[in-house]
Amino acid sequence: MSLLEDLLIIVGVLLDVFATMEIQGAMIAQIRKRTLALACAVVAGIELAFFFGGYAICWLLASGGYIADPYYYGEAVAAVVLAILGIRLIVKAIKHEFIQERLKDALRVWDYVKIIVVSSFYTAAAGCVCGLVGITVLHVFVIIVVISILMVIMGLYTGLHYGFENKTIAYVIGAVLLWGVSLEMLLHRILEVI
Repeated sequence: MSLLEDLLIIVGVLLDVFATMEIQGAMIAQIRKRTLALACAVVAGIELAFFFGGYAICWLLASGGYIADPYYYGEAVAAVVLAILGIRLIVKAIKHEFIQERLKDALRVWDYVKIIVVSSFYTAAAGCVCGLVGITVLHVFVIIVVISILMVIMGLYTGLHYGFENKTIAYVIGAVLLWGVSLEMLLHRILEVI
């Protein structure tokens, strides 16, 4: 996988984090720097743990010989998984989930951790497909940390200033990014059309 594909996958998956943090930002009166730093660290840590957990499982299966031709099948699985993750984001964009609005003084870690953990299972799926096709671990580590921090900061401040209605746009953009990478893998690597 190329660096651009890795970046697009991570951004696509982490736009779900943006939407979660946007909802949290819409319900607080102010953002404290200490709380913001804690939120960035917690989200980046959770995303890294799930991504590399999924990566390790599939990498061990591929390197152990349990999957014949892991690169070819990994590309096919990656294209399907990324398309499904895009569908999931579109479903979240269409679905009108109930959000109990109430103004809080500050952001509390437990308000968003369980939501991030649930969405991180999809990050683990992305890590798994990356484990099959092989990636450079160091640059993905850096991408996840940087994008996680950006999504938390942008999500909180967008929610604080504009409310949480922009989350639908984030879901759609994430789906389009994931579908784009999926289509590119399908056409370029699997079908060898391009």
